[in-house]
Amino acid sequence: MAANDIYDLIVIGAGPGGSAAAIKAASAGLRTLIIEKDAIGGTCLNRGCIPTKALLHASCLYRQAAAGSSIGVNCTPEIDESVLASYRDKTVSSLVEGLKTSLKASGAEVVIGKASIVSTEDLIRVSIETSDGIMECQAKDLILATGSETVIPDIPGIDLDVVTDSDRLLKADRLPSSLVIIGGGVIGTEFASFFTDLGRKVTVIEGLPRMLSGFDKEISRNAQMILKKRGADIHTGSRVTSISEGEDGSAVVAYESDGKTATVTAEAVMIAVGRRAVTDVAESIGIKVTDGRIDTEGLGRTSVEHIYAIGDITAGPQLAHKASAEGENAVMSILDDNSIIWPDLIPACVYTSPEIACVGMTESEAEAAGIDVVSVRALTSANAKSVITGEERGFVKLVADRTERKLVGAQLMCANATDMIGELTLAISQGITTIEDCASVMRAHPTYEECVGEAFRLLEKKLDES
Repeated sequence: MAANDIYDLIVIGAGPGGSAAAIKAASAGLRTLIIEKDAIGGTCLNRGCIPTKALLHASCLYRQAAAGSSIGVNCTPEIDESVLASYRDKTVSSLVEGLKTSLKASGAEVVIGKASIVSTEDLIRVSIETSDGIMECQAKDLILATGSETVIPDIPGIDLDVVTDSDRLLKADRLPSSLVIIGGGVIGTEFASFFTDLGRKVTVIEGLPRMLSGFDKEISRNAQMILKKRGADIHTGSRVTSISEGEDGSAVVAYESDGKTATVTAEAVMIAVGRRAVTDVAESIGIKVTDGRIDTEGLGRTSVEHIYAIGDITAGPQLAHKASAEGENAVMSILDDNSIIWPDLIPACVYTSPEIACVGMTESEAEAAGIDVVSVRALTSANAKSVITGEERGFVKLVADRTERKLVGAQLMCANATDMIGELTLAISQGITTIEDCASVMRAHPTYEECVGEAFRLLEKKLDES
């Protein structure tokens, strides 16, 4: 790019949302520039979703190998942490290179540097601070995809060396032998699953009454029960009051629970209380922000004309696939094209073992919305594939509108749940598919997905009986 170049679109942030937007726009013929201050792929690819899932894959293999003697596979697994770190990093670098190739193939231009918006009069003017100096460029439209960062709570001792967060832990060459996790949301739960799989001591301290509080209560209870069964020490409804360092260099975490105080010791403490939207660029030019998120309407439009916001900086769950969909939708809005991705139905996944996947309304949410609800739960205990692979007890729960005989929500906790949720997302999004239609679909045997078919048949029967 040259100084003061004029683009059709500038995208600030090259995470899942920004990259998807840039590729979509450039492929459609818009001259597109994407600016990233750190690393292509953003948090998700470099220090979030992808390295986490790589580690979870490894820990699941470790746990399965340790249990192999029950089916005649005898071995004593060991973790080579240097090889594990190399596998994690190679996975990330491979996907980063793939994304760079996709951006280049689309025709999007990429600049590494810190972006700021200089002016929004007439064209949008952007300044970029790069390693080679400061340059400026202009565009008709701009998409903000600046992502999020770890929330650091105000706890005495939070700045000690024994305290880390998911970003730093995912880049560490050595894993702690024991860990206190402050926060029992998706990030905290996945890390608890990883460490318990490896047989390491894990303590989870969560302020709310249950882990995974945003999910169906049955899923939360089951996830917590399985983690406890695997050795995790879990304290919900608890508050960390201080962190200190013991004489041996260990972390000492003091917390309150049920009116009592207690301490727990571990090699390290991980903060996992949530992520904060990075809205500095938006706020610097007066874009409207409410409760820490940028206000948007009409496929990402902000309060400033020709500027869009997508991903973690907007309302709703902070998920990579949500960001990607919003990025593509914002571009389609710029192109005045109505072929958008369904914006209001967002599947949520947790990559524990068993996996968790949800979409649409929970039973309680549907009831609160005034829907005449009917729900069923199909257990995986009789599913042939689950029996073969020795999966933990799981289930597929479906929530339907009794009057319309249509699916409004699904909650899965079973093997391959994150892959199977797509079928249920499609069933809800179409709005014309009845429970009978879904029940009549043939599913291959033996597969985990047969449990989805069983759940639809149970739902059809329950509707007929009511």
